[in-house]
Amino acid sequence: MVDGQDPDREDELFTEANRWFFRLQADDVTPDEKQQFSDWLNADTAHVSAWNGVHALMGSLRAPAQASYDERLEGKRWLSRRRPSMHDVRPAPAEWMAPRVLAVCLAAVLGLAAYVQGPILLDRWTADHVTVAGHRETLSLADGTHVELDADTAIKTDMTAGERRVTVLRGEAFFQIADDPRPFVVTTRDGEARDIGTAFSITRRDSRSIATVETGIVDVKAASGSGSTVRLRAGEAVDYDRGGVSTPRKANLDQELAWRRGRIIFRQERLSDVVAKLNRYRSGRIVIVNPWVGDELVSGTFDIDRPGAPIDALEAVLDVRATYLTPYLVMLR
Repeated sequence: MVDGQDPDREDELFTEANRWFFRLQADDVTPDEKQQFSDWLNADTAHVSAWNGVHALMGSLRAPAQASYDERLEGKRWLSRRRPSMHDVRPAPAEWMAPRVLAVCLAAVLGLAAYVQGPILLDRWTADHVTVAGHRETLSLADGTHVELDADTAIKTDMTAGERRVTVLRGEAFFQIADDPRPFVVTTRDGEARDIGTAFSITRRDSRSIATVETGIVDVKAASGSGSTVRLRAGEAVDYDRGGVSTPRKANLDQELAWRRGRIIFRQERLSDVVAKLNRYRSGRIVIVNPWVGDELVSGTFDIDRPGAPIDALEAVLDVRATYLTPYLVMLR
């Protein structure tokens, strides 16, 4: 315990540090949140101590992670304002953490896990067709439409006498539409894409949707109903959310639909975004331990069925190291 610190305050700080630790690993963490974390860490040496305590809870990862943490802080001022020296506040030994603190940390971890996983489980529960991380699937709908599901995808279907409707709850699905007089509509929380004789994909991740057209024409409309319908032609894509639809852009079909050929292609993308995509194709998880690592830019082409290859490549070309805690959990630092 830090001398003179109130035990309740100690619990509160550990809860905050736990929340920050797991939030910084999230796929949708924003630059503003990273800055808020920097401000929080910089505000008080007690915050630094609590943050170090969280790393101590990582068990076998504690020593290498802290060594990397200290080394990078020594060589690079990644906080925007003056901060306490990490050498003035040492990581807390295991004995420092009383059972009540461990209980608070465990509760924070479980609560956050439930918060993150809850929507995923709900999507899968309500879906008609589901793929999990590391698995893809091809299926045919009742009308003969050919559908390819990327990893970690959930869809539900509703075929009526007047309309064919598919809802992409999460993930990405590629549709090759069967000839049928009934309209074919693909919806997400963000809007709908109406087929006009085509082959296209719909992606729903990170609080937005993407429509990418390989052949034919697709009309896209936001869920809010505001704004006009945007028409896409072969080789075009748009991003859309409930508020509106972006201007059509030229799509790199070879890269954006590479998953259909069992490949993943990155072109100067942030490592945090790369890891989020790689996690969809693993029976496990890659976690970035040090927040600044996520801003490194990555390019490469990898086979989906060789999940270890991207990690080996990242170690070879970037200043990162991979620690395998189990075959299913890899820490990048």
